[in-house]
Amino acid sequence: MRTLRGINEIRVIRALCEEGALSRAALANMLNLSRAALTIITQKLAEKNLITEVGKGMSTDRGGRREVLLSVNQRAGIILSIELEVEYAQYAVLDINAAFIERGRIAYAPEMPIEKILDMIITKLQAIIEKEKFFEKHIIGIGICLPGILDYARGSLRESYTLGRWQDFKMRDYVERKMNLPTFLENDVKALTLGEFQFGAGKNVTDLVCLWIGSGIGAGIVINNQLLHGSTSSAGEIGYNEDKILLLKEDALLVNDADKNWGQILTLNNLRSAVRRGKEQGWQTQLEMEPGIKDIINAAEADDPLALHLLKLFGKILGSVCSNLIYTLNPPLVILSGLLFEETTIVVDEVRQYVAKGILRTPIESVTIKPAKLGEEAMLLGAAALVLDDLFQFPVYH
Repeated sequence: MRTLRGINEIRVIRALCEEGALSRAALANMLNLSRAALTIITQKLAEKNLITEVGKGMSTDRGGRREVLLSVNQRAGIILSIELEVEYAQYAVLDINAAFIERGRIAYAPEMPIEKILDMIITKLQAIIEKEKFFEKHIIGIGICLPGILDYARGSLRESYTLGRWQDFKMRDYVERKMNLPTFLENDVKALTLGEFQFGAGKNVTDLVCLWIGSGIGAGIVINNQLLHGSTSSAGEIGYNEDKILLLKEDALLVNDADKNWGQILTLNNLRSAVRRGKEQGWQTQLEMEPGIKDIINAAEADDPLALHLLKLFGKILGSVCSNLIYTLNPPLVILSGLLFEETTIVVDEVRQYVAKGILRTPIESVTIKPAKLGEEAMLLGAAALVLDDLFQFPVYH
């Protein structure tokens, strides 16, 4: 019952955050809960100072008693969120509604020790807390996300292709000692998935797959409201899959003999390198030898032959990956996250077209494929969701 109650608590908070002040009757009707159950839930949330009575609504047509309206006490809970990457970190202070109060970014050399990086971020967060004295008594926890496979029991990074020097450092213990706050760690793509699940494109489903494309490719999987970690916490590491698409191999712009896995093929760096290969092969294009991703997208939108060909080819290959995931996991929703899906519909449309040609019709016809909603804020919001999950005992993380 604790898990079910936790789910309904966060549903009540979410409804009040999205709809504004509501009566208990309106909440019960909206969430399909009995008045008795709703009363118990709102009483617990009020005891935690998470919701408050803000006045009374209009009386009914029959002249009945005006119902008390409830609203979220947004500053009753403050969350600290950190995203760690190879050469930069983002940090944020958010309220209980996961709305950003303040955020920032720092850059550092890849060889900088993790202790020094964390100290820099902690100093920035402490300056914000010092400035807003109110925050200090209301901080409920810190969420941290970073690339790699995590050891959740030790609160450390177990394995990472890009951050191997941080392996086995007990990051959770270090931050908890410095900040004296409960701290939660998660893989960056899984955190991004959690952000989209709770606040973004996936907040109305119970099952989804979220694919992220950036310096590599990764997937986050939610099944029956639970974030899937796997027996070694490596679920979703599809970048190491060595299965190749033989039908596309003749086009060496994206797929060539040197490529061994999806983490080499389906990356933004490989897309940029493909422009150089295309120019060397004589393709017509207005692109420079070393274009930015937005340059490629803008060129494709302007019907540049090489740019348009590359984005469509990228979409076909990604469509094959999506088809495999759809057949294996049978999700109702696939979310595509990353710059390629935020600035243009070309790749998403190509993925949809490829998937639509699948042989097994039932899972294909029941799935929706759409771009992510949260953009670059997704990982910070996902890290914040870890803290909210602990507060409400929501089953996604536990």
